[in-house]
Order: sequence, then structure tokens, then C-alpha cells
Amino acid sequence: MLRSITTYNEVDILYTLITYVNYSSSPDMYYTIAHTILSHLDDMPHISINDLASMCYTSPATISRFCKDLNCGSFANFKKELQIALDLANDEIHLEEEDEKALNDNPSQIINKVYGETIDSLKEGMQSLDMNEIDQVCELIHDAPVIHMYAYQFSKLVCTDFQQKMLKLRKFVYAFADRGDGRQKLETIEEGELVIIVSVRARKKIMDSLVEKLKVRKPKLLLVTMNQDYTNEDIDYYLRVKGFESDYTQSAMMGTIDLNTLFNVIYVRYGLKYCNL
Repeated sequence: MLRSITTYNEVDILYTLITYVNYSSSPDMYYTIAHTILSHLDDMPHISINDLASMCYTSPATISRFCKDLNCGSFANFKKELQIALDLANDEIHLEEEDEKALNDNPSQIINKVYGETIDSLKEGMQSLDMNEIDQVCELIHDAPVIHMYAYQFSKLVCTDFQQKMLKLRKFVYAFADRGDGRQKLETIEEGELVIIVSVRARKKIMDSLVEKLKVRKPKLLLVTMNQDYTNEDIDYYLRVKGFESDYTQSAMMGTIDLNTLFNVIYVRYGLKYCNL
């Protein structure tokens, strides 16, 4: 069973800001703006566009362009989204009062809790997998002329890890380290190529919107997810793994490890099936 955290926003503005800092090849103006915001997070909801421009030694017009690049539309909308993210972060770890007291009284139990739940989720996932489905995915990857991996937030870590491993097996996979929602990547997809969408929760609104944009490019679509219920008639293939996510944090914990382990299975099977002949 995949536990759902309804207040969690998969396309988190904080994560998007971090990508500007992490993936800028040099400290350009957008890097400076993102870094300034991240360095003064608690002040941002009360700062005017002129104040931020002054802090970054740039113009209000540049701040406005940055907000549009974030898909926020305007500085006012950016501040609203940032406030939502900060409100969520204030409740990042949220346990029942009794559980919180027990863990504070005996902190070593946190190790048991996190490791225990991760192991339980991995076991559930292991028991749910079918090697025939793994083989089908390996065949799709092998036969695809070009492969694009598309994910949000923590699932991007899964994609880049898989990309590096598959490169050693002489199969190149695109796993773009883009800023935000990956608009640039959509334009590179061609008809008949394979797009692997990786999402722990595969929320309907987000997935439907993404698939709608992708289908215009006419690729084959594979969704890898822990969501056992989501479907879309435009998705060609599904690989579902069971497991669960924590219900006391806003961030992915078990889900990222579950999907990373699943792709490790795919990686090993692909290597044995196609590279050791």
C-alpha cells in the first residue's frame, strides 16, 4: 500500500530553486537570485521585488523574468508558492505526540523505525515483482533508439543513478538535470523513442498533465511507479512495484530507495541478458 501525503507538492518550488544552484555551470544572474532566496528563506514572504532586486544587484525586470522561468508567472505568485512550501516545511516531520515523545526519549529507536520501515517496504516490493515484466522493460530499453527518463524531485536521483550504470553497459539514457519541470527536454523527444516516467506516487493531476504534453511528441511511454491504481490510456506500458512511503514526513524516504532498487534489478538483468553473451 502506498501511503499518500495529500499536502505534499511534488513540483516543490524549493527543489526548483535548488536546481538553479546545483546545475548552473557558472554563477550567472539566475544562480545569484536563487542563491539569495535560499539564503534568506524566512525573509522572502515579506520582501518586495525591489528589495530582492537590490539584494541581487539586478533589476526588478530580471526578477520578474526569473519568476516566469520558474513557471510562477509573477513575483506575487512566486511568493505565494514559496509561502506554501515554507508552511509545509514547518511540518516536515510530523509524528503523533506519543510517538514523538517516545523517539525523543529513546533516539536510538529512530534507527529501528527508519531502517525497519525501509526494509519492510523493500520486502513488499520484492514480493510484488514479476521477472517477465522486468524482461519486457529490458527489451523496451534495448530496442529503443533513444531513451528519455522523466521524473520530479527525489525520483530524479533514481534516474541519474540508472543513467550512469546503463552507460557502463553501453546504453545511453537521457536523464536531464533540468531546472524545474523539464520543458527543454520535451522538445528533444521524437516519435518512436522511449520515455520512462519515474514517479513514486504518480498523482493523477501531475501525471495527466505530463502525459498530455508528451503524447504530442508520439513516443512510447513507460510509467514506473508505486501507485497501483493510476492509469492513462496514452501510457503504453506500466511497471508497478508495491511498497509504502512514510506518513510522517513531507519528503520521500522509502519510495526513492524502493524505485532505486527496482532499477538496480533492471540494470543487472539488462547486463546479463544483453551484455554478457
